[in-house]
Amino acid sequence: MARFGEIYSCSSLSGSRQDVFTVTTTVDGDVLYGTVTETANNDETDSVGAMLYDAEGNYICYYGSYPGSCELGAAGTYTVVVALSYGQGDMAYTLSVQSQRSPSSCRTLGNAFFSFASPGRGAELATGSAGACYTFDQPVGTVLQTYPAATTGGRSVQGQILDADYQPVCPIQSLQVCALTTPGPYHLMVYEFYGQATSYTLRMARISKATGCPVLRTAAFGDPGDSVGVGTLDGQNPVVCHKLRAQPGGGVAVRIHEDQSVWWDVYDDAGRKVCDKYDGLRSCTLPAAGDHTILTGSRHWDPISYQIAVTALHRSAGCATGTSLRWDQPAAVLTQTSPVQTNCQQFQGRAGQRVVAYAAPTEHNGVSTTLVDGAGRALCLDHSEETGCLLPADGTYRLISYVDMWGSDSATYRVQVRSLSTPKGCPVVLPGGFNEPPAGAYAPIRCRIVRIPGPGVHQIRAFDGENNRTYASVFDSTGHRICDDSGRCEFPAAGDYTVVLAARSTGSVIDNDYSYVLSVLPAQPAGCPPLSQELYRATFTDPGQFLCVQLPQTTGQSIVEWVPTGVRSPSTVIFDSAGEYLCDSSSLWQYSCTLDGAAPYFAVLSKQAGEMPGPFAARFQRVDGPASCPAFDGAALVTGGDDFSICRTIPADAHTARGTFTWNRTAGTGGAHLSVFDANGIRRCGPTGTFPQRTVTCTLPAGPLTLVLNTAEAGATYDLTHQPITTS
Repeated sequence: MARFGEIYSCSSLSGSRQDVFTVTTTVDGDVLYGTVTETANNDETDSVGAMLYDAEGNYICYYGSYPGSCELGAAGTYTVVVALSYGQGDMAYTLSVQSQRSPSSCRTLGNAFFSFASPGRGAELATGSAGACYTFDQPVGTVLQTYPAATTGGRSVQGQILDADYQPVCPIQSLQVCALTTPGPYHLMVYEFYGQATSYTLRMARISKATGCPVLRTAAFGDPGDSVGVGTLDGQNPVVCHKLRAQPGGGVAVRIHEDQSVWWDVYDDAGRKVCDKYDGLRSCTLPAAGDHTILTGSRHWDPISYQIAVTALHRSAGCATGTSLRWDQPAAVLTQTSPVQTNCQQFQGRAGQRVVAYAAPTEHNGVSTTLVDGAGRALCLDHSEETGCLLPADGTYRLISYVDMWGSDSATYRVQVRSLSTPKGCPVVLPGGFNEPPAGAYAPIRCRIVRIPGPGVHQIRAFDGENNRTYASVFDSTGHRICDDSGRCEFPAAGDYTVVLAARSTGSVIDNDYSYVLSVLPAQPAGCPPLSQELYRATFTDPGQFLCVQLPQTTGQSIVEWVPTGVRSPSTVIFDSAGEYLCDSSSLWQYSCTLDGAAPYFAVLSKQAGEMPGPFAARFQRVDGPASCPAFDGAALVTGGDDFSICRTIPADAHTARGTFTWNRTAGTGGAHLSVFDANGIRRCGPTGTFPQRTVTCTLPAGPLTLVLNTAEAGATYDLTHQPITTS
């Protein structure tokens, strides 16, 4: 007769011998836990197991080296037969069985056991034990934090919580939140998964109406001071709790230093999860008043010590009040002196107002910002394509901010909270014209109001004092964005529109120490004087200026642009009479540009980024059609002044399919590059590199050719020779 909870040892079981045990249960529908553990084995090809039979000899189930359970029928005596699986060899084993409904003994877990401050219940399991029984009672609805049992020797102690009807509730195996949704008392059988001897510590803590948690006071905005809590997480203590006493409903910010390694959850006093690290990253809204519990955790075995602070976002204590949404105000400079500090700028908003916040560190870092309403609820977290946040109602709003990384005693950053709807403090700019200085004066403030006289398309571009462009977005009076970073912006009606530099870059602050000019021009070139000849000389007088000229060429002709070597060329764009784009500097300098569409044609020129105003020269030369250049005769070429590009023609019968061209500067200064065009204006060779002397080999098409040697504006003399390449 085997008694529940006893461990029976056999030093030798060999061959086909069977050991027979009987076990009696006094409860109908009992479940019998059992395990057979090998303690010695001289034939590793065999194993030992046990089969359970009822009183009529009917097979019920099998016990092996892992703990198992067998569902019994009526109360009575059952037979356990232990045998070798293959009937060979010789081994020692232990057998143990335990009743679920009437165990040999069961330890009670009192209320103090469920405190987070409890060290748990320590106990031992002997080799071959079928398990140890525990019982406890808690109200229905109780929410528990379960822990993996701490063991010696790397053992695996597991178990299952059962309710009053012995139905499974939650396993005991890993970190898990367990809700007791059915009545108790509750039962728990724990066992070592491989039947090995071990010491273990059983822990469960109550999240609902949690006890044993250090109280964490909510902090005001700014340095949280003595409202900072601390905790240490490690393999033996993977979950730590903090208690927020009697909190009113509203948003709070949970800040943890060492945040990358620590996860957290907030629960109300009933054990309902309110938010976690991911959905409450910006603001955790406590839906009702009462006590709340914060659980922190880590799945790292290395100890992690952290700081924690919870800032009340629904209160204004420590918040900078009276924040202006005007654009002409300087950015607020904020200092963070604690790694768990949360800063705040409070302002008044209107329903339907669109507000945007910008933040940037003064040193390498990142800044997190969140806009919350008066109750501390986070707004506009849906990553809308619109810029800024549309306020839902009249009332008080707060911009919450803090630095992303903490690596020193303090960190400084700047923030701007601004209104995109009916903005205040933006200088007014009227559309300007080509060949004139930009209409918007060189001045600070991140925004401009552009007063558009009627519907149409305009080019909006911003430039600093060194002619570097800063991209901008344009908004209507409601704060709706109508275009982005574009040379073409379509305005639906007359009115005032807001231009904001780097409007969508909320990680940037452009303060009033940054000045720029705003160029507002019609998309279609207008007021462009006609160019009577190919050479165009003019002067840029201001950063952000755009010049335009009407070209002398006609429809279907192909042109290129030449500028003296040794200087940066203006950026050039060619348009037809309808303002349609045809080509730009890339084609004009590397290939050629065919004038499609309706004449006349216009060239719009601007200085390249970083180039200061000054004079320039450009030649727009036709390179297709009948030869208009002198024939190539090998004579010296004298360059300089307006003659910085020299062209010559080579008849079809004066070249072969391949040829070399050599130029050599014999007097003067500067370098030259060579290009060769066919009769259709297609560039067949070049542009080559710029050198005072050079020989290049070109593959040449049939037909007449035009070659152009482009040189510096300073005077020079070049010898240019052509040598056909023939093959035998």
